[in-house]
Amino acid sequence: MNRPFIIIAVLGFIAIAVAIGLNFMPQQSEEAPPPAVQATKPETAPQPAEQTKLDPPTFDVVRVNPNGDTVIAGRAMPSSTVINLDNDVEFGRVQADDRGEWVFVPEKPLKPGTHTLRLKMLVDSRDPVMSLEDVVVIVPENGYDIAGRTGDSQVLAMKMNPDGTTTVLQKPGGSGNIKLSVDAVDYDDKGSLSISGSAEPGATIQIYLDNRFIGHAKTGPDKGQGSGNWSMNPDDPVKPGLYTLRADQVDNASKVIQRVEFPFSRAEPMKEEMKEGTFVVQPGNSLWRIARSSYGKGINYTIIYEANKDQIGNPDLIYPGQIFKLPENQ
Repeated sequence: MNRPFIIIAVLGFIAIAVAIGLNFMPQQSEEAPPPAVQATKPETAPQPAEQTKLDPPTFDVVRVNPNGDTVIAGRAMPSSTVINLDNDVEFGRVQADDRGEWVFVPEKPLKPGTHTLRLKMLVDSRDPVMSLEDVVVIVPENGYDIAGRTGDSQVLAMKMNPDGTTTVLQKPGGSGNIKLSVDAVDYDDKGSLSISGSAEPGATIQIYLDNRFIGHAKTGPDKGQGSGNWSMNPDDPVKPGLYTLRADQVDNASKVIQRVEFPFSRAEPMKEEMKEGTFVVQPGNSLWRIARSSYGKGINYTIIYEANKDQIGNPDLIYPGQIFKLPENQ
């Protein structure tokens, strides 16, 4: 073999090997910058979600028979616990359903006397929520009416609204024939009237003051009391003076079916103290309230009734502006 050829072949082999080696050597590249460090916010404690305001529990129905057996129904927050209070003492609790409705039937009847019913609502671990309205129930002694006279022992139940007005939930006399009634007439210091009563469910009631039409109302559904309630607030305030208040129940042809009419007095604002032993009836007052304030016990309303029979035609119904004599409690 020719020697120069061998040398050339060896040199060629070496050149190829070097080329291959260079091809497989790691190529130097620009060094990649380190990953950027992202700024992080300091961890903070999670803020508690703002709690929604709870609507207070309310009364819808209070029915008490002469023996004191009671049924109470109302509304509260769904699934809440409703504690029923009698003169601020718990006498039972019940859980509202998923619609917020509840019904409570006490195990023991209410005793004769005056009872102030209130509600306390419990929702989870939140503070208790009290009802804004009270219901006053007067249970007479067996054989006597609420004025202390011999007669049927019919119960009176009145809801005292936060605005000072009164809604009668149950009145003496039962519900045999459903009659139109005006159960409460209240006014504020500006003379704005609030009138409420009851009649058959769905009835149309027209209200007049000295034969002047001042508004109308529609009776609501029967909530277990044998009739429906109605209420209305005339637009125009009433000046001090003596008026005749009239309520007409009318049919679809505006024909009068029933009528209730009686005198109504709006008193002058008191500019001086009344003489001792007298009391001017104010909006939201009732015989039991006056007696509780004057004599310490609401059941002593019979003293006021007996001393003012000339003004009180119905012991269940008194009107702002009336001036009562308050004899000493013997």
